[in-house]
Amino acid sequence: MRLLLGLLILGGLFLVAANWQENLRSSVLKTRRLERGIPSHVDTTVNGEDGWTTLVLGAPSGAKSIRPKNAAPPVSITRGPAPDAPNPESVTPQPLPPTIQPDQKLTIASGDSLSRICEQHYGTSRDSLVQALARYNGLSSPNQIRVGATLLLPDLDLLLVD
Repeated sequence: MRLLLGLLILGGLFLVAANWQENLRSSVLKTRRLERGIPSHVDTTVNGEDGWTTLVLGAPSGAKSIRPKNAAPPVSITRGPAPDAPNPESVTPQPLPPTIQPDQKLTIASGDSLSRICEQHYGTSRDSLVQALARYNGLSSPNQIRVGATLLLPDLDLLLVD
C-alpha cells in the first residue's frame, strides 16, 4: 500500500514538473515571437524554437569566409599549368626539414628518479621511455642518477627514435 502511494506521489510530481516545463517553454517562445515581431497566431518554428537545435556545418551559401588576421592572403587558382611552368610529373616534392627543439636541461634534486622525471616532462613513465632517457644521457642504468647532476631532456620524438 505504501509503495502504491509512493508511486502515485512520484507520478504526480512528474506531471507537475512536465507541466511547469511546458509552461516555461511556451512563455519563452511567446517572448521570442514578440521580440521578433511575429504575430502570436502564426505558428512558426525557427532554428530551435520547436525544442530542437539546428547545426549548420560549413559556410552557408553566399557567406564571406572569415580569415585570421595573421593568415596569408588567398591564393588564386587557375586551371592548367602556366606556359613556363615545369611539368608537375617531373618535379619531385622535397620533404620539409623536421623541427627539432633543443634539449632541455634539468638538474636532479633530492628524491628525483628517472621515472618521476619522465612522468612530469613527457606525461608517461613507461619503462621503454625511462630506458631510452637513461641511454640518451649515457647512463648504464636508470638507477644511476646523482643529486646535482644535469640531465638532458630531448623532444619525445627524438628520444623514441632509438
